[in-house]
Amino acid sequence: MNRSLSIVLYFLFLQVGFGQLEKDLKLADHYYSQGEFDKARSYYESVYKTNPSKIYLSRLLSCLEAEGDLKQAERTLKKAKAKSPADLDLMIQLAVFYEEHNAPAKAKKEYENLLDNFIVNPSKGIALFNAFITLSKIDYAERVLQLSQKEFKNYPFHFQQADLYSLMNKKEQMISTYLSLLDKHDYYDKSVRTLLLRRLDLTQEQTQDFKLLKKILFERAQKVSSGVVFSELLIWMYMQVDNFSGVYNQVVSVDLRSKANGQRLYDFAKTCTENKDFSTALRAFEEARLMTTNRELKLYSLEGILHVGYIQISEFKSYTNDELKKVLGNYEEVLQSIGPVTSRTLRVLLEYAELLAFYAEEIDKALEVIKEAYSSASLTDIMRAELKMMQADIELLKGNVWEASLLYMQISEAYNFESIGNQAKFKSARIFYYEGEFEFAQSQLDVLKQSTSKMLSNDALELSIMITDNYGLDSNYIAMAWFSKADLYIEQLQFEKAFSLFDSIRINYPFHSLADEILYKRARAMELKGEWQSALDFYGDIVKFHATDILADNALFNSAEILETKLNEADQALTTYKKLLTEHPGSLYIYETRKRVRRLRGEEIDMEDEF
Repeated sequence: MNRSLSIVLYFLFLQVGFGQLEKDLKLADHYYSQGEFDKARSYYESVYKTNPSKIYLSRLLSCLEAEGDLKQAERTLKKAKAKSPADLDLMIQLAVFYEEHNAPAKAKKEYENLLDNFIVNPSKGIALFNAFITLSKIDYAERVLQLSQKEFKNYPFHFQQADLYSLMNKKEQMISTYLSLLDKHDYYDKSVRTLLLRRLDLTQEQTQDFKLLKKILFERAQKVSSGVVFSELLIWMYMQVDNFSGVYNQVVSVDLRSKANGQRLYDFAKTCTENKDFSTALRAFEEARLMTTNRELKLYSLEGILHVGYIQISEFKSYTNDELKKVLGNYEEVLQSIGPVTSRTLRVLLEYAELLAFYAEEIDKALEVIKEAYSSASLTDIMRAELKMMQADIELLKGNVWEASLLYMQISEAYNFESIGNQAKFKSARIFYYEGEFEFAQSQLDVLKQSTSKMLSNDALELSIMITDNYGLDSNYIAMAWFSKADLYIEQLQFEKAFSLFDSIRINYPFHSLADEILYKRARAMELKGEWQSALDFYGDIVKFHATDILADNALFNSAEILETKLNEADQALTTYKKLLTEHPGSLYIYETRKRVRRLRGEEIDMEDEF
């Protein structure tokens, strides 16, 4: 017989064998599912003989036990164990079999044999420990751990010891075990944090678990002078409940002990800023600025102080005239010290110009600052576009509508396929809307609806729908023209003029469909003024009187956002977000709302949710 023929016959034999195995297995599974264990048994015996896997062994044993043939089941299991003497699963399975069938002496013998012979290295010891934990045999697990610790003195069995304490509800011992591990191997820090979160209730400072962990960590932090891991854990623990001021001193201590030269404090200050704890952020930025000898970090810390002031004024509207003057003075000092604008300092200048124009009413000075910045040799084309965008916004505020329009169009033409170009195109479309050129504005918005930016496409869609729904309902378009003019006044912060036009629409066109839009724009005006409760009242009127109109979901979302981010009313915000999900399942805000609900509940957010 030649070699080629032999190979062909070999593969034909395999094919026939596999075919028979598949047929026997199907019959075995069929009879097993029907409870005909005697028939299933014979087929499983055949299958197991050909392919001795644990799955088929388990099915075969089930059939034997169902028939009451325990002797054969024992022989089968012992035979499988003899063929694989190092297989822990089979060893455990035999012991469990004896235990389940009233043979405690035999079961104990098997368990004891495992204790005497299986723990030959740390990995085997851990595997046996985990097996006993799975079986809820805490006493045997404890013995395994004791034997492993005695035999392998230098191996860190801390995780297993902590697991044991956790099952015994000995939380203090569990915590101490984790911390003892970190005392020797601080690179386990992330793993320990994950396990502490899983096994302790650290959601509030008032919980017993929080108090216990705090007590133990404080004791450890005071005793250990060389490391900072326990102070870092304290900081992390307080951050879980958003109490940044509570660990400020710990952060200072960590920075000094780790010789971070202010970097740890600076990072902490940024975290505080992101979480809206501005007082602690300012404190940390200032301390970092004073502590560090690094010139660059001093500048970054100063920029951080400026940015906090900017957020408090522009986002939260929380300032007095004196505070505004102080913030502006800080900006001027920094801009003088850093010299020509660079990519690193452009944000500082843009924030300064915005504060001058929109809050200090120094519009001409703001334009002067922008125009002077153009002369910087270090500017890139995209940086010049950002400056031009701010200039256009300020020109619009000043009333130079068509000058602003020209600047927006220049940006959109130069950066037609980039984000800043689309932003400029939207702002340009809005100007045509403000001026009553509704059809042309609509044509521009139709393009922007397809933008890759969710926020921009949503804004374009909302404005487009508003124009479609309200344009042409009266013969001379007066109501719509008044409304768009009022909208412009709001953007120019001329609120009384806007409200006067809204009143004119209400009086002259009492049944116009713009009623909900007017409420919405009034709410927007209140937000710009920082009058959060008044804004909530207007949004509430939309939900109450225009529940089926297109702006009802917008009103709910904006209300929830105010409650969450401006008034720190997390429970009310959560209730409002849930109402949006329930009553407006097709809303454009559904995706973002779900994400915020999960965040407010303390649930983990997938990375993909951030995009």
